[in-house]
Amino acid sequence: MGNQHSSGQGGSARRLARIKRPLALGCTAAVVVGGGISGALATTSSASTHRSAHKRAVKSTWVINSLVDETGTDAAGGAAQKAGINWYVGQINKAGGIDGHHIELHFCDTQSTPTGAAQCAQQAAGDNTHVVLVQSIDPATRGALPYLTKDVVIAVDPILYPTSNTKVFQATGSSKGLLLVFAKAAKAARMHTVGVLYTTDTSGTHQLASVQEAAAAVGLKVVSAAQTPGVSNVTPQLLQLRQEGANVIYLASVGTNTAAAVNSYATLGMSLPIVAGAAAVTDGFLRSLAKIPPKLYGNSQLLVTTTGLPARTVKVFDAYMRSFRKVEHEPADTQTTSAVYDGCVALNALKAAGPNVARLVHYLKTRQISCLGSSMRFNLPGLNVINNQPSAMAKAPRNPNAGWQPVKGKL
Repeated sequence: MGNQHSSGQGGSARRLARIKRPLALGCTAAVVVGGGISGALATTSSASTHRSAHKRAVKSTWVINSLVDETGTDAAGGAAQKAGINWYVGQINKAGGIDGHHIELHFCDTQSTPTGAAQCAQQAAGDNTHVVLVQSIDPATRGALPYLTKDVVIAVDPILYPTSNTKVFQATGSSKGLLLVFAKAAKAARMHTVGVLYTTDTSGTHQLASVQEAAAAVGLKVVSAAQTPGVSNVTPQLLQLRQEGANVIYLASVGTNTAAAVNSYATLGMSLPIVAGAAAVTDGFLRSLAKIPPKLYGNSQLLVTTTGLPARTVKVFDAYMRSFRKVEHEPADTQTTSAVYDGCVALNALKAAGPNVARLVHYLKTRQISCLGSSMRFNLPGLNVINNQPSAMAKAPRNPNAGWQPVKGKL
């Protein structure tokens, strides 16, 4: 069975008779629910407000289950997901929770497999909020969904694409939108051919299709080579891509498969820019590498490169990154960030609709949600996928503990 444990504090399962206004709580550093901040890193609640809050009756716990890839091929991403949601919920609970209901997280390790995720889902279903965070990636995520049909699922998997007739919501932007940022960067660097090394599982093939679509939109050619999941040496495929004229290599894989590709690239001493997908833009991934190549880039929701972003988004996101580093003693990355988006969507919905499945679904389908300085909606035709979520390119540092860096100049 999945390994389940809990984290956090409690609040109460009170039904709401009507939809409330979105959550906009103040906390130290960023007000990451509503996306605003007060001052640079100010605490918005006064001492008297805190004293009054302590005098109010404490309400019972609102439990949210989280399915995370803590072990297996995506263990590095799962650790970052867990750190991100723990930080986020900690900020909310410090500010009084949701209407006085403190949030308690119950984690279960999917083991990065569909079977492990299915076991976790069966344990998670039916808690008092009726909200489950699925913080795993494909294929584990798809193993969980058949057992969560009576709950509202908020997922981080960027290639899930849940349809609008389900109660599953993808809280990270589509991989198609994400990869358009990469394709435009490659085009700006006067590149003409993208070489895609893709795993033959659903994650890899979906990413390959998204790269092809984004490249076609800006006039780039795509050549590709297949990578069998679990194989540690992909030097022949990388040489094939270079021979076919690739100016840049995109790794359509996750976890240990991406690490194997980067290590093979380093062994060959290749000098082409190499770009990892969002799941790899983590500090844990960098630490898993034998050597960090000087031209390793990432494409994700981690907004360290701020060109073209609204000033408010930049300000709030910067406050989040500084607060996360202060609390967690390590830099934020794309996995901690997608976890914050996941939690923000879930808690905004609970604040507005309460633990009622029908009202939660109605809220998510009809209302604007503000997280990390960006206003977003689930309004893509036929899909429950968040729209208008910003993304950016990042560059790997020489020191894996330094965090991903802004891209200076062109790829």
